[in-house]
Amino acid sequence: MQLSEGLARAFASMGRLVHDWQGDLTQGDYATLVRLSAAECTRSRDLAEAEGLDPSTMSRRLASLAERGFVDRHPDPADRRAQVIGLTDPGREAMLAERTRRLELITGALGDWTQEDRDELARLLSRLSESIEARRAGGEESR
Repeated sequence: MQLSEGLARAFASMGRLVHDWQGDLTQGDYATLVRLSAAECTRSRDLAEAEGLDPSTMSRRLASLAERGFVDRHPDPADRRAQVIGLTDPGREAMLAERTRRLELITGALGDWTQEDRDELARLLSRLSESIEARRAGGEESR
């Protein structure tokens, strides 16, 4: 239980830190732009599913991002009823600026850690992420 509570506390603290020093993008905006930059998803429905959101919520988020010039939409050549969402140059710049901002916040929090400790944390977090994703990919079987 101590590990679970420690992780929950660390992630909550990190979330508060990022929120307290809010940049131009919300967490949801940033997550959407990151997915688009990696071309993991290019349709609204796929983005909503990947983020665990209702399609109408994702539609509002994409409308906001489009209004700010961060994404553009055009008809899907494979299915003219659907739209393909693309990251614009300003959207990529905003995402990279937010990534840099978040990195600086975390780097600052780890400022008094040794390089060895930072490397070990990075290794363990990567391993944890892989385990969580593998469990998620297993669906119901892993519950």
